[in-house]
Order: sequence, then structure tokens, then C-alpha cells
Amino acid sequence: MKTLLVLYPIQPYTDGLMIGRESLEIKDEYARIYQVLIAERYPDFQIVWIMFSRPWSITDPDMSQLWKGISIKKSDIVAACGVSFEEHCGKNKYPDPKDIIKSCPQPIEKLIIGGFHFWDCVEKVAEYAFRQGIDVTVDDDLTEFFFHKIRDQKGNPSDSNIPFSRKKSVIKARRRFLESGGTLQLDRVRKAREKKPWLIKI
Repeated sequence: MKTLLVLYPIQPYTDGLMIGRESLEIKDEYARIYQVLIAERYPDFQIVWIMFSRPWSITDPDMSQLWKGISIKKSDIVAACGVSFEEHCGKNKYPDPKDIIKSCPQPIEKLIIGGFHFWDCVEKVAEYAFRQGIDVTVDDDLTEFFFHKIRDQKGNPSDSNIPFSRKKSVIKARRRFLESGGTLQLDRVRKAREKKPWLIKI
């Protein structure tokens, strides 16, 4: 089955990724655009949302932290990662990627991973999946980069700022790196992605 795995779409993370002066309406707009992006890019994928566990029950997802404005569909799967948010932050305890992959319907035909954070949990799970022989790719636009990519010049979210085509998004990202830091900046980004087949090549 083709699966989109979204790691830790929780309010504490999304609050930290916003500028800090957003109204409730603007915060809701981020969540709306995020869901439209998922619907447009992955209409025939099974969506699996991974949440931190409740402190008193590692098998139950802590839905109290869900990113406000995100709507879970009946057809979606919501699973607990086996580690509470408190354990993760306070004790630096990480969920086992094996358990997260087990939350996906098997066998996995194609796996796309989004969520938070790109260079941490997202990449750890993607690398693990790749080592298991799974066809896996991280969608940058569904990680914390989403919040930067969709802002307009006033700092407000706009769905016209992010292409719903992933190919067009990569072209736009490449252009942005060239404009902001030239060839040197683009070379750094490319070097960071070397030998990581699960990351999109820019």
C-alpha cells in the first residue's frame, strides 16, 4: 500500500515554527493549507498520523497535543509512537523507528514521510525504512520547511506560495537557494543530501 506517514503533528512543535504573532485565523490557515497539500499530492495514499503516547499508556496516542486545525479522517490511521512527549523532551528518549513503520499497513509499496523535524525524527525513520528495503522519500514541504515556504512577503500563509506539484516545488527550492546564497548555498544543501537516497535531490 502507498502510505504517507506524518510524524508528530503537535501544537507545541507548530507553535515553535510560527513567527509568534499569528492570530488564531492565521494559525488555522497554516493547518488548512497543510491538509490541502496532503490531499493534492497524495490522494490515493493511506495517511498515518504518528503521535506521542499518553504518559500513562504508551499504546494510546496523546490527542490532546494534536495541531489545532488538523482534521483526522475516518480512513486515516492514528498511532502512538511508544514514547511520551515528556520522555522525549525531558529524557531525550526516541521512539523506535521499527515500531513506527509497523504502524503502517503492510506491505508498503511506497512510503512518503513528512512531519517534524526534518533532520531529526523524520530522517531517522526514513533512513530506517530505506535500510529495510522500503521505497521511501521525505517530502520536505510537509516538514518544518512548510512554514517558511508558504509565507508571503507580509509573513502570512498563502497557498499560492507552494506548488502542489512536488517537482515544481523542487525547482522553486533550487531557485530560492541560488537567489539567497548563490551556488555556494545550493552546493551546501546538495552536500548535506549526498548518500541519502531518501532525501529529494535539489
